[in-house]
Amino acid sequence: MKANDGSGNIIERDDWETPRDLFKLLDNQYWIGFDCCATEKNRRCVVFSNDFLKQNDMGSLVCWMNPPFSKAKEMFEHFFKVINKGVAIYRCDNMETKIWQEVILKNADWIFIPKGRISYEGKEGTGSRFPSALIGTGVEPPIELKGVTLRINLHKSSS
Repeated sequence: MKANDGSGNIIERDDWETPRDLFKLLDNQYWIGFDCCATEKNRRCVVFSNDFLKQNDMGSLVCWMNPPFSKAKEMFEHFFKVINKGVAIYRCDNMETKIWQEVILKNADWIFIPKGRISYEGKEGTGSRFPSALIGTGVEPPIELKGVTLRINLHKSSS
């Protein structure tokens, strides 16, 4: 069996921006205080980083991450290392990839699949060609979005 190697994570997709309406909905629930992977142009929070890998423990600040596709695995590894409370978005068209198997599924508290495709800003057309998931740690799953929570990871609360 041949597994998907995540080769769709190309630099040309790095600038796909978080949809403002989606972020607003999430911010209303979580009061997001830090945008992990942003620029001055596409940030969704006042406080942001364009070099997230240099950030340390974020304490109790709720963080948002829409990682650049070309660096997604290392960004998620760092996210779960330094973020205590946060939500990220990532493609979920194939959960066989290393990033899902070795990083996200082992560390996320929950994974939420929104109903319908996310229309990223900065991308032509009406939506993405692949589905996206919201991935959370230290916070509850979204309450104002339609979709399905796939996984609740309880192991972290007992350790």
